[in-house]
Amino acid sequence: MKLITPRLGKRTGLRIGLRTTPRATCLIAVLAAFVLAAYARDFVMPKLVPATTLAAKDSHPQEKMTLGVDPYDTPQKASLFHPLMLQHSVLPVLVVFTNDGNETVVLSHARFQLVTRDHAKADPFSLDDLHRALTSLSAPRSRPVDQLPIPLPGKNKPHGGLSQKDEDELEHAIFAAHAVEPHASQQGFLFFDIGDLDDPAQGARLFVTGVNDAHGHELMYFEVPLVHSGYNTDKSPEKHSRF
Repeated sequence: MKLITPRLGKRTGLRIGLRTTPRATCLIAVLAAFVLAAYARDFVMPKLVPATTLAAKDSHPQEKMTLGVDPYDTPQKASLFHPLMLQHSVLPVLVVFTNDGNETVVLSHARFQLVTRDHAKADPFSLDDLHRALTSLSAPRSRPVDQLPIPLPGKNKPHGGLSQKDEDELEHAIFAAHAVEPHASQQGFLFFDIGDLDDPAQGARLFVTGVNDAHGHELMYFEVPLVHSGYNTDKSPEKHSRF
């Protein structure tokens, strides 16, 4: 019995699938690595430095206390956070208290207020209010259009939702210190509603009252003019009124 072996057809040169060049393959690999890195990036607080080294500060030599302020008012700086702060009209402001004295300073009753150049006053968001501000569909520019072919995980969510990782990040970042030990510093972020201000740091001032010494006596209030990122000044503000 003779076996008949089927003959293979001639190759037509037709390829199934996409034809990629080395350059395209490299671009896809870089983009994928970028997406994975963005997703895996953990939130890290800025390195704690003495308030005296910050550009915007108010020092109390007699009380040996300094408050330093650093507004995160540019997209580059605000990218520290996974949630889109500035697009939701939320201004993160890093505050640093430095105690150069020998006694603990109490912050449990500290009150913060941002006064804009238009004399509008804003209290910092609570954690719950911040969550609502970042998930509000009515927030200005709260639904930006993705610019990348592949949306970044956790960013530009169509319904403004926050992941558990985002919520943990906010809880870790928000200022929550109750005291500053002698010769130590404490830091954290305050988050303010800046509405439609194009340049929220321009002309704004942060006022802080309710800071007490270890014996319950209130210290002189702090007043710090916010300065643009990268601008440096060694002048403390001249106090003229509480608010």
